Amino acid sequence: MRIDQERWYIRHYAWIGLTALWIIGFIGAISRFIMASYQVQIAEDLHVSRGFISAAWSTNLFIAALCAPIGGRLVDRFGAKKVMLISSMFSIAGTGLVCISHHPAAFFIGYGILSGLAGLAASTAYVLLFRWFERHKAKAAGILSSASSVGLAICTPVFLSNSSLSWQDAFLLSALLGLVVTVPIILFLIRPTERNSLMKNEQLPHTEDPPAEAPNQQVAHSQGAFYLPFVIVAFALFTCGINMGTVEMNLVAIHQLASVPSGMIALSMSILGVMEIIGSLVFGSLMDIMNKRSALMLLYGIRILSFAILLLHTSWSPILFAITFGVTYLGAVPGGMLVANEFTNKTGRLIGNLMLFHQAGGILGALVGGIAFDVFHNYQVLIVLDAVLCGIAVVGYSVLKLRKFIHKGELYHAG
Repeated sequence: MRIDQERWYIRHYAWIGLTALWIIGFIGAISRFIMASYQVQIAEDLHVSRGFISAAWSTNLFIAALCAPIGGRLVDRFGAKKVMLISSMFSIAGTGLVCISHHPAAFFIGYGILSGLAGLAASTAYVLLFRWFERHKAKAAGILSSASSVGLAICTPVFLSNSSLSWQDAFLLSALLGLVVTVPIILFLIRPTERNSLMKNEQLPHTEDPPAEAPNQQVAHSQGAFYLPFVIVAFALFTCGINMGTVEMNLVAIHQLASVPSGMIALSMSILGVMEIIGSLVFGSLMDIMNKRSALMLLYGIRILSFAILLLHTSWSPILFAITFGVTYLGAVPGGMLVANEFTNKTGRLIGNLMLFHQAGGILGALVGGIAFDVFHNYQVLIVLDAVLCGIAVVGYSVLKLRKFIHKGELYHAG
């Protein structure tokens, strides 16, 4: 009986591991929701300006962005599990320092610096998923990315509706969950990243079927051939980051400037959150059954339509934008990672470098919105910029699709 249970566990480990990573991602995102929910209270309690809070937020993002490629190299050398554990320690230390010390410097060091160093693990989840799964990589990545959206839907109402819960209590909860849930999960549920090591000494069938799109081995071993795909995917993820920065930082302000009623804004943001979860599953499944480049062309094409709708500022723009952009919200990053992963076996370094571009885009997108408003007194230039960059991303992925088609033809004729 024990042997049969172990065999079942090994066969299904990829999905068990995905569940573990989802829980880790959910807990890891809580501090972001705390910052979004308690920004005013934190500033008042610490007797600091909101600019100070924004500086801590920006420092966190900046350090996390710089740590992503470093963490990727550490993953390739020491393994994802060790890097995840170190990252969790930084996160727990950061949130713990914030909740036990009522001082601005401690807040900045804890949230801005220590929690930012947790960005070392930015690539670990993708590295693990890409090695655990074969056929269902995109679906698994989509499910994992939904952790932050579910967290937003659950945590934000709890924080905002509970007047007895302070921001320090919320940070303490985050630290405790990291200590009693995240760390044990990493220690006891995260297994070796290679599927063969899971199957060692076991004559078992693979957990997944053969991949729908097998990596191009000829391309994977060519450094020169990898340069163009990396540039295209990096630009697409940079574009995605700017899109995210626009939506997360400026969307409410865009609607308010267009005199959208507050009730409509609230409804559209709720729809956006729901569509994020639906979209992660839709595009995750789509990229598992069709050409990933075609799916990403469709994704960025829908984003062009979304920003065109937002640009018009009609009475139905908030809802339609929430639906169309929301369905694409979580698909661009895992999709881009999957495409780039076909061209190299240095997964940790690759994902870390690509996450740096995405993070940089997010920071820039938030900043450009404010600058554009100060100069033009509206957000039209920002919206047009988002649409244009998405158009270039569509062209880039179409080039990769054509390139793969030509390469397949060459291999066919050579055979």
